[in-house]
Amino acid sequence: MDGILLYRWDGAQVLPRTEEEIAADRIPPLKSVRASKLAELSAACNAAITAGCDVVLADGTAGHISLTAEDQINLTNACASAEAGSETYPYHLDGQLCALYPAADIAAMGRAATAHKLYHTTYYNHLAAWVRRCETVEVVQVITYGAALPDDLAANMAAILAAAGGSAGAV
Repeated sequence: MDGILLYRWDGAQVLPRTEEEIAADRIPPLKSVRASKLAELSAACNAAITAGCDVVLADGTAGHISLTAEDQINLTNACASAEAGSETYPYHLDGQLCALYPAADIAAMGRAATAHKLYHTTYYNHLAAWVRRCETVEVVQVITYGAALPDDLAANMAAILAAAGGSAGAV
């Protein structure tokens, strides 16, 4: 019924397969489970990135910026304008009207977005390394986005983020 063969040919006769043989066929190959898990984790990473991040502005107020591909382009343009000397730039925080923000606030938005994207991209890459080194289907299947990394991967990720000036607590 599920496509698993119940009988086998031993060269002379048809014999029923053992429960162990049947159970082994029901476990998907490690390679395909890894590929599915990597796709799942990549989608979760992309969702986390595009969901955006919070930012604190120079006056102490906070807001949220989404980071879809279009938002990232718009923010990159805003940051480039601020870096080129514009004192203000029109932008909008999620759910708010477009407003003129001082260059310092535009820069703060850019830094927050960059740190957010760096964190999630780096975290995904470490999850992917973990998946690739797993030797059983069962271990791969329990890895989820947001899971604590094994100690060696967690230490490596923390070192990378510290060198980049980021933090390790954003999931």
